[in-house]
Amino acid sequence: MRELVSLRPPDSSRLLALTEKDLFIPMLSFIYGQAQLGGHVAMVSLARLRQEFYQMPTNHRLTVSRAVKECFHELGHTFGLVHCLIAECPMALSTNIVQLDRKTADFCHACSIMLAEAIAHLRQGQG
Repeated sequence: MRELVSLRPPDSSRLLALTEKDLFIPMLSFIYGQAQLGGHVAMVSLARLRQEFYQMPTNHRLTVSRAVKECFHELGHTFGLVHCLIAECPMALSTNIVQLDRKTADFCHACSIMLAEAIAHLRQGQG
């Protein structure tokens, strides 16, 4: 993450990095992604989003669906959103692939409002 911060172009709002590497943090054996809460940088690992990781046949459509939801989740954190209790919201916590698959790519009403407010502040030069 530190390296990504240094790579973010100064005229950009956010930097989202995708990697094939499996990610982890000291307290968790794996994570699908990581972001700076209210910051400018996020990253998502495709490793565990692929069916092949689970010894299943390739399914590109499912991989893309999972990646989109995880990218929305991590980018949501950069806009200050925290984990949502609505399981279908992209901002819901996913500690396993079943939880990730349960999500949709549509933010719940409350998260949509918070995201819109954060984007409005960004456009006004406040974020």
